[in-house]
Amino acid sequence: MSDFSLKHKVCVHYTGSFDDGEVFDTTRGRTPLTYIEGNHEVVPGFEMAVLSMKPGETKKVHLEPRDAYGERRMELLYQMPTIEIPNYDDLVVGEMIYLMNETGHQQLARVVKVEDDGMTVFDFNHPMAGCSLNFELELLSREPFNPDDAASQDEGASHA
Repeated sequence: MSDFSLKHKVCVHYTGSFDDGEVFDTTRGRTPLTYIEGNHEVVPGFEMAVLSMKPGETKKVHLEPRDAYGERRMELLYQMPTIEIPNYDDLVVGEMIYLMNETGHQQLARVVKVEDDGMTVFDFNHPMAGCSLNFELELLSREPFNPDDAASQDEGASHA
């Protein structure tokens, strides 16, 4: 078997914030983020920023929406008559809920509006769609990724 790997397992600490300075997530004080480069496990701009880093390096990056969770898309707003929703009086504007789509899969949506005698509106955009994001990054390690190692680790792992 070859030692050559096209993909790498990356371990990084980060702090993510909005343009107003509000921190939305950080790994500081917690386990760092580990992901496989090229597997689309992080937003594109985050991955591109880390690709150019060397272990031990730190960097600050600003991501426009197109490089993060994308722009907000109006076609991802869905409305339906409130009367057709079971237990609609339990819905809270701003709440994130799971709804079943037409193929039977659950999708996360935000409740935008609930009118007793009208329409209820759900937003299927990612909550951070349309937002510019800032990241403080510290690359801890980058190692060749061997899918065989990952499979054997998964087999021995206990799952909660």
